[in-house]
Amino acid sequence: MVWKNKFHERINELWKRAKDQNHKMTQTEYARRLGVTRNALLGWLRGSGQPDVDGLVRIATTENVSLSWLMGDERPKAENELLQDEQALVNFFRGISPEYKDHLLWLAKRWKEAAEIVSE
Repeated sequence: MVWKNKFHERINELWKRAKDQNHKMTQTEYARRLGVTRNALLGWLRGSGQPDVDGLVRIATTENVSLSWLMGDERPKAENELLQDEQALVNFFRGISPEYKDHLLWLAKRWKEAAEIVSE
């Protein structure tokens, strides 16, 4: 595999995802979320430089992506590695009370059963 640093592309993708999730989010708010200044974020979005290793780790952790993906790795994910949406669901599930977890699991099972009936 030829390594190509794709931080510029990946930070733009992460910014777009954040903006899609919250249309009112500003670049200043996003930069604050990443622990950097707006000017630093703007530079990265334009392709001017990138954070140091600690900054890359902070971004990967905050955005729930791997460092290798953030830097441009395009190899297929390992079988047991969660996709970003799957990880978001896991994080959401971990944050709710046990009572709601039971309700959510019950709903998910019913929804799956209904989908299987419709597809038959």
